Amino acid sequence: MSAFIRQSQFIETIESLSYTIFTTHLIQAPKNNSYNSFWRMIVAPIPVNEDKRLEELHRYEIMDTSYQEEFDDIVKLASQICNVPISLISLVESSRQWFKAKIGIDDTETSRDVSFCAHSLDADTTFLQVEDATKDERFFDNPLVTGNPNIRFYAGVPLVSSNGYKLGTLCVINSQPQQLTSHQTFALQVLAEQVMKLIELHIRNKQLDRQSKKLQQHAEMQNRIISIIAHDVRTPVSSLRNIIELSNSNILSEAETKELTLMADKQLETTIHLLSDLVNWGRMQIDTKSIAFEKVHLHALIAEKFKKFEVAASLKKNRLVNLVDGDLLLNTDKNALKFILRNLISNANKFTSNGTISIYAQKENDKVLITINDTGMGMNEETRDRLFTSGVKYSSPGTNKEKGSGLGLMLTKDFIDVLAGTLQVQSQQGKGTTISIELKA
Repeated sequence: MSAFIRQSQFIETIESLSYTIFTTHLIQAPKNNSYNSFWRMIVAPIPVNEDKRLEELHRYEIMDTSYQEEFDDIVKLASQICNVPISLISLVESSRQWFKAKIGIDDTETSRDVSFCAHSLDADTTFLQVEDATKDERFFDNPLVTGNPNIRFYAGVPLVSSNGYKLGTLCVINSQPQQLTSHQTFALQVLAEQVMKLIELHIRNKQLDRQSKKLQQHAEMQNRIISIIAHDVRTPVSSLRNIIELSNSNILSEAETKELTLMADKQLETTIHLLSDLVNWGRMQIDTKSIAFEKVHLHALIAEKFKKFEVAASLKKNRLVNLVDGDLLLNTDKNALKFILRNLISNANKFTSNGTISIYAQKENDKVLITINDTGMGMNEETRDRLFTSGVKYSSPGTNKEKGSGLGLMLTKDFIDVLAGTLQVQSQQGKGTTISIELKA
């Protein structure tokens, strides 16, 4: 009896050891290009042009898009023509095949390793037909054959792009062995061509949509530029006209006429620079690649801007004070910063008379904080809070009843956003306004 027990224990030990070796082999067996660690089936080889093929597939922007009726109609028609329950439009990515359209199965994708369609990516394959997968060494133990959906018959036509790359297949599948007739094969090939035409149409429609949006943006940009010209160019041009009319009026002395002529010259120069700023702004809005970062001496740039505002500031008896350290450098787009400073100085001068407009800057770690301070009219909290409200342009008359459209600050905010900066406004009615800009150093 004891000998029988020992024999039974020995058999149990052997069985246990055999199971352990078997399961360990399944878990640890390495993968390679020809075998999956769990099956002996032959995995489809990777095409020699795989990188270019995947680049082409992604160019069409079709992966993981929503289902579309025109693609669904094709798989329904393929199923009826070939008399099979399953039909797919399969697109093969690096590790999976995804179904743009399907009938007869619930899955939306499978692993590329078990994909029949991946075998159609071979350069020499124009049509792949497997009449009985259980008798084909490539597929006989494929889990899609041994389990759901129990594939026996498969026929697939590659979807070939206009550049000659195979993106996937239009395929039909049955759980019974089958062979297509020549008429069915021809019909499947025609339908595959139609699928590819739909995919080409899909990307063309996307491109047209992008172009349409770009044209709309350009139209909006033109309207904004017209508004800017009306806002920022009209005032200096009107001032210039008044100066010229006074010079020609014969009511001024020779010295006064000479002084006005000098003022006109400065005003004209300021207007020309303003137009240049507007052109740069329009270019930057249309093409962000036009932004060019460089080292800018902030003190020198502000001095340059103040010089262009000498006439406008003197007419309102305002003092311009540059408190920026002469050695402070800022890595930014010079044209963008010029536009920002011009608008903020202009705005400060508009709402200040017999006062001071000062600019100060300090560097903190990798940031530079620029503050533009004026001793002008200031504003209440409600006005301040709606200065940069999206879609709202707000403006109030200046100390000399100067008109504006409210675009100046909105456009300044645009530029600061382009430079990845921030802007804050502090103001108190009757005591002035301080605008703080933080930019990367």
